[in-house]
Amino acid sequence: MLTSLRGKLIVIFVLLTVSVVIVSSGFARYKQRQFALDRARERAAVDLEMIDADIQSVLSWVRRDLLMLRDLSSLHDLLNSTGNTLPGEALHRLQTTFISLARHHGIFQQIRLLDADGREVVRVNRKSNQVWLTSDRLLQDKSDRYYFQQAVQLPPSRVYISPMDLNIEQGKIERPLVPVLRYATPVFDDNGRRKGVLVLNVFGGSILELLKNQQEKVSPGIHYFLINKNGFFLFHNNPKKTFGFMLNGNDNFFRDEPQLRSLLHNKDKGAVIRTSEETNRRTLFAFRRVNLNSNGSTAADNYWTVLTIVDDADLLVGMNEYIQSFVPFTLLLILLCIGAAVLLAWNCSRPVVSLALAAKQIHQGNLSARAHVYTIDDMGKFGHLFNEMAEKLEQTIRRLSISESKYRQIFENSRDCIFVTDTQCRIIDINDAGRKMLGMEPTDNIEHLSLSCCENRDRQDGNPILQQDIQEKGYVKDYETWLQCPDGTIRHCRLTATSRYDKYGTLLGYEGILRDITEEKKRQEARQKFHKKLQEEIVLAEERERRHMGQVLHEEMAQNLALVNLKLQEAENRTRDLCEEPGSRIDELLTTTRTLVKRMIHQIRTMIFDLYPVILDDQGLVPAMNWYGDNFTRQTGIEVTVYGAAGSLGLTESQKIYLFRAFKELLHNAWKHSESKEIVATVKKTGHHVRLTVDDAGKGFDPEDIGPNTEELKGIGLASIKQWSIATGGTLSIESEPDKGTRISIDIPLEHPEEEA
Repeated sequence: MLTSLRGKLIVIFVLLTVSVVIVSSGFARYKQRQFALDRARERAAVDLEMIDADIQSVLSWVRRDLLMLRDLSSLHDLLNSTGNTLPGEALHRLQTTFISLARHHGIFQQIRLLDADGREVVRVNRKSNQVWLTSDRLLQDKSDRYYFQQAVQLPPSRVYISPMDLNIEQGKIERPLVPVLRYATPVFDDNGRRKGVLVLNVFGGSILELLKNQQEKVSPGIHYFLINKNGFFLFHNNPKKTFGFMLNGNDNFFRDEPQLRSLLHNKDKGAVIRTSEETNRRTLFAFRRVNLNSNGSTAADNYWTVLTIVDDADLLVGMNEYIQSFVPFTLLLILLCIGAAVLLAWNCSRPVVSLALAAKQIHQGNLSARAHVYTIDDMGKFGHLFNEMAEKLEQTIRRLSISESKYRQIFENSRDCIFVTDTQCRIIDINDAGRKMLGMEPTDNIEHLSLSCCENRDRQDGNPILQQDIQEKGYVKDYETWLQCPDGTIRHCRLTATSRYDKYGTLLGYEGILRDITEEKKRQEARQKFHKKLQEEIVLAEERERRHMGQVLHEEMAQNLALVNLKLQEAENRTRDLCEEPGSRIDELLTTTRTLVKRMIHQIRTMIFDLYPVILDDQGLVPAMNWYGDNFTRQTGIEVTVYGAAGSLGLTESQKIYLFRAFKELLHNAWKHSESKEIVATVKKTGHHVRLTVDDAGKGFDPEDIGPNTEELKGIGLASIKQWSIATGGTLSIESEPDKGTRISIDIPLEHPEEEA
């Protein structure tokens, strides 16, 4: 089946349709799973937000009651009393108010008033439905309790809220376990003196009951927890795991899930789906921080965290039912797609099968065979074109016999050498122009004659063998090669040839055209030599003129000025001897003239170095750059650093000069435009190239703003450097941004890369 086009199309269409159905169904299941996970996150966030709101409501309500107690008139009368004896009436009214409030609010476990030393003044207790006032002999000293020590230091109107813990009576944890929170605030008399602390114990079960009610409403796979900042459980569906920090238990959320410690400490709320380290199942962890610091609390790290944990089974509730309902539909859709694919492949392959049968008959010699056209679409057009092509092929074959006779006429009358060879490049047939090129007479025997350019060897100054080149792509066109004549002379030729094959694809040999270009090559080589010599003469003439000008300045003007300087010094000395007045007018004039002469000598020496830097010949490019950089630093104050090895680096004399002059121009450009205090130049040889890099840390510019007509590119500026670099086969690159400095690099190819630096 797979050996036919129709079978292949059927298999391809079936695979495509099945793949599309499978991918689509998988994508649908994936999106359904993502939807379920997003819904679980949203549901958990809403539940936690509602629990947080309920807890904050309870905490705020208790705080309001505490502040109301603080503002009682009986409490203020008691605080403003003087002497050692407390007024009985104010104390009695305060006790009565405390008892009434404890009876009215079932969540108050104790209401206490402590004096400034921590001794209990009033204490009202509640247990179940019983409310009683503690007698004076049972009142205790609470100065060592943490809530008193925290609250007594608070300023007015501030409230301390303790973490939830278990109530302790007479040094032992109360049984059954009673979770409590302690609200405490300092109290002051009318003169602002601190008189004590008002403490309100609240049953923590009222808050934990909120979580218990929420836990009873959800499915067994969803769990709610309340933990303190250290990870110990304040609420857990297993009561044995709660308040482990007071009951010597080691159950801790961060011990079971250590990877979530930093997340819960650093964020107020969030949700994450990860593999639980306790159950090894994909689990949703959603959390929200219950801040106890609101409404004036002072403990900055006093908070709880309420969590909901949903395992994978409850995260994807309904996914299994969805998949079970989706599988039959997917299988049915696959079967329908397979049937449609078979019909489509069968219908699409009919024109191709018809074309293949017709082509097979034509190949067997039946040139009248034609393909059936079934449709008017592109395949139908292709069928019509195939039939037209077959008809034209039949007509073409009839014309071939006529063309063969014409071919012999062209073959014999061509002015270029036309040849036919075997696989060993032995000549089978050659026209008269070819015989003439080889220096043979028309009657000479060509039995042992071969094309020397096809021999299995390379000439030292020639091209690769023809067989290797023609076998790469089956033909060569305008291929310059050489041909050795029987008399030993060499002729340069331009070859166009193709391979000859029989009907079975076996290589028979080569055929092609050879055109004699010996005279053309000679003229071309002569022109190249002339141009090269002309360029060398121009460069040498320019350098000779520079050297001559430098020698004239050095040997004539510089020496004459030095002689003038000596004469002026002699005249100055004689004038001083005659006048015996060092500050005379003549002495000053001679001194000024000598200064001008010295300056002219320095300028001439600089001109000599600019015209022809002798240090380039003596020591090389890098020492010359160092020398110029030092002078540049002294003149401008800009620090110039040059890195590179001494030596020729493989550069020619003209390359060294141009690189040196480019370095000078780049220094002056940086001085004028960059406002940089430091310039670094690097000369490095890499492979067959030498690179000059000039960096500055100046204000930079946009390279696109530099055009060929800008002021910076006039004279021997960047444009001249770039033109010379391109002429020598090199490159000039500019890297710069405003306020980020500039890097200009020049790459020069070496004419003799084998030389080492």
